[in-house]
Amino acid sequence: MSELNFDLALSQQFLGDLARNNNLDWMHAHQTEYKLARKQFEDLARAVNEQLAMNNPRRLDIDIARRISRLNRDTRFSNDKSPYNPVFRIHLSPWGPQPIPCDLFLALTPDTLIVGGGLFASQFAEATALVRQAIVDQADAFSALIQAPEFSVCLPIKGESLKRVPKPFPADHPLADYLKMKSWYLECFAQGNLAPSELVDQITGLAESMRPFNEFLNRALASFTMPQR
Repeated sequence: MSELNFDLALSQQFLGDLARNNNLDWMHAHQTEYKLARKQFEDLARAVNEQLAMNNPRRLDIDIARRISRLNRDTRFSNDKSPYNPVFRIHLSPWGPQPIPCDLFLALTPDTLIVGGGLFASQFAEATALVRQAIVDQADAFSALIQAPEFSVCLPIKGESLKRVPKPFPADHPLADYLKMKSWYLECFAQGNLAPSELVDQITGLAESMRPFNEFLNRALASFTMPQR
């Protein structure tokens, strides 16, 4: 891996400025700053991916620059007509940009660097049903996974949740809180002010802690097919 010299402070400064000036004219006038800010995040994501690729060479096929999500918002059904979401995001999955299969997710906001994993999407009823069934069928394995000391840094598991355990699962199931959920994801906060090499090490360490959780979900979702657009 080549010497790392990205500067996330530049990215976060731009994102903060965009949050305060969230309009087309401002963005068009600050394309140079945007490209520089995006490049810092791109270099971080590439460095993380290259380190993870030591254990999974397939990751090297990811086109990092193209995989970063656009800042543009879909405002058609929103009262908030701000055109941009001031967050740089990427799903570092060798299977593609879609949320399933699950893999490492990075999000840089004006204030935080989020390292995530798991299933963020709650709109796929079939996927939700498959994960719930896996939690019931493999209750001991799931419990051991979430109680492992190395997993504590990832807790709590977050996601949309119902008020009650859905049928046909028993309301008094020991893992009832997880059966209520419609999505299951993790969010850790990395120290964005670390030296680049230290930050990459921290993120890859968090990714390793999340890996068994992602693998559990992906086994549960093995038969799921993303809907065609």
